[in-house]
Amino acid sequence: MSRPLRKDYRTADFEQLSRMIKEHPLMRDPGAEQQHLLKLRTPEYRTKCVMRASLDDIALGINLYKLQLDKPMSPTLEEPNYLKEPAASARSAHSSRPPATPFIKVLLRKSPIVVLFERRSMTALADTEEGRQVMEDNRKYDELLSGMDKTRRTVDADTQTMTALMKSRLVNTERLTTAQMGSYVSNFEMYDTYTDLEKSTTSVEVQGEKKMEITTYHVGGVDQFVAINSLPGFRLALMLTMRILASNVFEPQQRRYRNMAPPDPLAEDVKFKYRLGLLWRLSPPSSNPKVHQAVSDMSFCPSNGDIMAVAYGVYSHGKVSQLPRSGWVYVWNIKNPVNPERRYHYQVPVVTVEFSPTQPQLLAIGLHNGGVEVRDISGQDLPPLAVSQRSSSPHFEPVTAIKWIYFEGDVGCRNPHITPFLATSQAGAVTKYRLINSPNMLGLEQQRLQRAEGELEGIPIERQPPAASLLANRHPQCLEIVLDPVQADIYYVLTDEGTLYKCSTNYPLQHLELRQVHDGPAACMEFSPWSPRMYLTCGSDWCIRIWLAGILLPIVTLQHHLSPVHCARWSRTHSTILVSLSRSTVDIWDLRNSTMKPVSSTVIDANIFYTTFKFTHCGRSLAVGNEAGNLLMMSLEDMPFPPHFQYKQLKRAIFKALSMQPDLRKQVKSVGYFGYPGGKKQTRA
Repeated sequence: MSRPLRKDYRTADFEQLSRMIKEHPLMRDPGAEQQHLLKLRTPEYRTKCVMRASLDDIALGINLYKLQLDKPMSPTLEEPNYLKEPAASARSAHSSRPPATPFIKVLLRKSPIVVLFERRSMTALADTEEGRQVMEDNRKYDELLSGMDKTRRTVDADTQTMTALMKSRLVNTERLTTAQMGSYVSNFEMYDTYTDLEKSTTSVEVQGEKKMEITTYHVGGVDQFVAINSLPGFRLALMLTMRILASNVFEPQQRRYRNMAPPDPLAEDVKFKYRLGLLWRLSPPSSNPKVHQAVSDMSFCPSNGDIMAVAYGVYSHGKVSQLPRSGWVYVWNIKNPVNPERRYHYQVPVVTVEFSPTQPQLLAIGLHNGGVEVRDISGQDLPPLAVSQRSSSPHFEPVTAIKWIYFEGDVGCRNPHITPFLATSQAGAVTKYRLINSPNMLGLEQQRLQRAEGELEGIPIERQPPAASLLANRHPQCLEIVLDPVQADIYYVLTDEGTLYKCSTNYPLQHLELRQVHDGPAACMEFSPWSPRMYLTCGSDWCIRIWLAGILLPIVTLQHHLSPVHCARWSRTHSTILVSLSRSTVDIWDLRNSTMKPVSSTVIDANIFYTTFKFTHCGRSLAVGNEAGNLLMMSLEDMPFPPHFQYKQLKRAIFKALSMQPDLRKQVKSVGYFGYPGGKKQTRA
């Protein structure tokens, strides 16, 4: 039962508590250090009753106070009058109240840090002299604590910093130590040193116009410049240095190639001129204009659009009296438009090149003598990864086109991610090559095309029967191969007869369909990026024809110049725009405006014939090659803004072009939807 607290009783308790606090060891007279700290306190802080104690001391004092309040009085002593129990009513009134507890205000302040022991963490690389010393010290430390009574309790645990490490400690350079040393060299000693060296001066042509003399010295009969140039580290540093120097000259063009400043759709003075601007010109392998080094083919790296491979060989045989005995493959980077970063020389002209879509560092090369090579361009001066052999590919005609395919269930390959590829030749054969665990590729004949006879589907032509059946003329020349954008096993082959063969890798030695697309050699074919059923073809009959699957006749025919069309491709940014290449002009067609003539024609070098061209990955630039070996990187300027609904714009332009042909318009309408599912653009190259 609790007893009521009175004022006099509480006063006695507080006096007792005050005596205990004063007698506490913490309340002794301060020493010299504590007196110095008292001087630093503020006057307001000095006037307060302050006791330096820890949290444990405060909690202990409060508990002791509670115990003293709850301790009963001795029964032998007589209680004073003011401690006698009051009446029952008063006791019942105070029984519901809890005993009062004194209020203590605790003020926490930061105490000075006392360092008892500190040992900084130190790490060192294991393969350095410092690291070996640290390992030796750790071993000695373990030996000293190896006894039973000297064992130190340790726990091994893995830790990781919360913040991300921005750089490795390997990039930290060592401290440089310098020392002063004196030496004396007279003019006679320097003269004798350079006299012992063999001096040689070589005249080097710079960009085919200027000549620069380079003086080198031989030590022991070895040219030091040649020895240094053969080092991989020096060649890598030289390549990076040339990139930096080239950026000083071609920085605006490189920014345009990367589309860092796209056209503003809110500009006030917007004009659609469909103009082509020259960014830079890649020089040919040889500065001699009499050397045949035409740009025969090119290919952009699928994973890096800045890298492209260019094949130099023979394109037109009209001016070639004798086949040249040299060919080149250059790998260019837009970071250095002056010098190629990879050079491969061959004894025969190079016809075609193609990058692998799954392994971008692999480059397939087709030669004029029927040989095929695969190279790895990731390293300098690497030998060919694999070459074809005559036992599996006994063709001596030029390899005209190469396409990497995806073939499920392909076993025996060195790498499961390396897919086989198809190669066409002028012998009328389609050969499938596959990389195996051998320096030679395995070649299997996929198709052997025969000359077309009779009347075919497509455009009507008068086919003259052959006067005599010759063994050398039984097979047509394959000029181009194109993969189907949807079905992985379907591919198309164009021939010099103007025919289009539809074939499948699942059905070798036979074709599925045959169609007459041109009255002459068919040079190029490409599917629309917005329709897997619409494609264009161009050939030597001066025409560009647009076809739709399911319709036997071309739906649109474009013709302007009286010259063969070497190449034609769809735009990557506009569904109704396509670009064609004739012998001397680069034409831009827009199906929305007109199908009678191109919206613009560009001539760069009027005296040099063009050979081929390809769009970049973004579609706002294109590379054009000519017979002189120059590669012109051109940008599309003042182009219309891409429509939001590309397929609808293409369909509207096709129906507009067929407004005067009601029968053909009805056939196209009966085809229905001919775009990709969901109206998306084609993503596979």
